[in-house]
Amino acid sequence: MLSLVNRPLLLPGLPRVWRDDTELQLGADPAQAVLLRLPHPRAAGMLDLLDGTRPERSVLLRAVELGIPLDQAQAVLEFLHAAGLARPAAALIPRTPDGVANQRLVGEATALALKDRRGRAPTATLRRRQVASVMITGRGRLGAPIAVALAQAGVGHVRANVPGLVQEDELAAGPFGTGAIGTPRSEAIAEAVAQAMPDVDTHRLRTARPALVIQLDADEPAALVAAAHAARRQPHLAVTIRDGAAVIGPLVPHAGGPCLACLDLHRLDRDATWPGAARSPSPEPCAVTTLLAATAYATAEALAFLDGDTPETLGASLEITAAGHSRRRTWRPHPACDCTRHRPAPRQRPAPKQRPTSSQRPTSGPRPTPGQPSDQPSASDQRPTPGQHPADTAATPGTATRQPATRSDTGQPPPPTTRRPPKKAG
Repeated sequence: MLSLVNRPLLLPGLPRVWRDDTELQLGADPAQAVLLRLPHPRAAGMLDLLDGTRPERSVLLRAVELGIPLDQAQAVLEFLHAAGLARPAAALIPRTPDGVANQRLVGEATALALKDRRGRAPTATLRRRQVASVMITGRGRLGAPIAVALAQAGVGHVRANVPGLVQEDELAAGPFGTGAIGTPRSEAIAEAVAQAMPDVDTHRLRTARPALVIQLDADEPAALVAAAHAARRQPHLAVTIRDGAAVIGPLVPHAGGPCLACLDLHRLDRDATWPGAARSPSPEPCAVTTLLAATAYATAEALAFLDGDTPETLGASLEITAAGHSRRRTWRPHPACDCTRHRPAPRQRPAPKQRPTSSQRPTSGPRPTPGQPSDQPSASDQRPTPGQHPADTAATPGTATRQPATRSDTGQPPPPTTRRPPKKAG
């Protein structure tokens, strides 16, 4: 049943391609595009009425005035709702504190709607980001671009605590202009965030613990940094640049897990004289394309955590050596690290009982949570190969490409060719 109170809005930016006089394609991606079969070309005028300013009743009345029969207008509107291409404006476009639609987040909101056409409203996700706070601390040239990207994605409070002065080499792949050279980094980052998203708060945090800390290179040893976060149960994402490669992760939630100290201990197991992470020069050498790729991935991981999704760097890290080239390493908590000792035990469900059959398959218990022992060999069980760097022997290399979510029968609309078009009025 159509609502008479919501104000439907067609997802902004969808390409419209006429295939013939009565077939209109919405979208350009073959896997996502929807084919709308219309009884008459004039019925396409319905799309222009879905601008989010009219209640559905007004949309239907205006369609009739344009010569579109009521039943055809209703069928088109129902079809667009079912396809997830028309959403209530209040559920799609967030508003500023002044109550005005935030046009700077239209692209982000539309992308969220296209990613999950029948799931959570984009405004629900963006409201969650709006009330979140992120602290960026440590040394590293990735701090500034990540801060601005988080603000542009809707995070409401981004605070930078990055020491030192902006240098000329930091202008590449970052938000700084030449006027920022020689100014304190924390102030320059706050200014860049304010220019990108004026409504984002960059002042001191009002809460004792931010939702997430982006931990850049620290002056203190990894064990001290990890212990400080563990004592506060502070979620944090490690971000560093090492010999021209960006390393993102692990992300350590408040419950604990493989931390920076675990990584150092695993490396010590393979190399007894491992000196620990050396302090990188400032700014760290890194290609522009690698910096951009690392900024995008680190921001996506932070947003996944803030949105309540599962980040890929839980118990893992991704080494980005160049744009499009990466290596994923999985980590397990080191038995000598305090993060294992003080982490609460994970809750497990008993394995389901099987019905007696002539040939039973072995049951499978619950999957291990990040940081929980699994059947895979631990980092300390692996052996280095000749010529391999000692830092590379502490984890299992793999791949870290993002795969599209698998469609279910009820989660996403069926492919365009299988959709039933609105029936023509008899």
